Amino acid sequence: MKRQPSGYRRQRRRPITAATLVGAASWVLPVLVHLRIYNWTASVIPVLYTSAVSTVTFLVYGYDKRQAVNRGWRVKERWLHILGLLGGWPGAMLAQHYFQHKTQKKSFLIPFWGIVLVWQFVLWASWKR
Repeated sequence: MKRQPSGYRRQRRRPITAATLVGAASWVLPVLVHLRIYNWTASVIPVLYTSAVSTVTFLVYGYDKRQAVNRGWRVKERWLHILGLLGGWPGAMLAQHYFQHKTQKKSFLIPFWGIVLVWQFVLWASWKR
């Protein structure tokens, strides 16, 4: 087996799956709603809120992944779902893809995608106003 040069780190593969494509499509409505809110009110608060909660959620997923690899104390799944419910589901989706974390466990994914659907419904309802 060929030895890699020191300092070399094998690039992780982040596959594009059906879930990745569905996740990417689920961003269309939020972007349109945020643009519409901005056009009506000139307020960037919804965008800033979503960005802040998504960033925190992304970082918490990264921390949980690091703890999983190092066999340390983990973040409870309930907290990951709460962050998603608070509006951090876009950050959670990015983190799942980037860290390849929480992508196989069905008991986690079913509530997660339920949260995404709830947000899609809320955004669609706000679009219809």
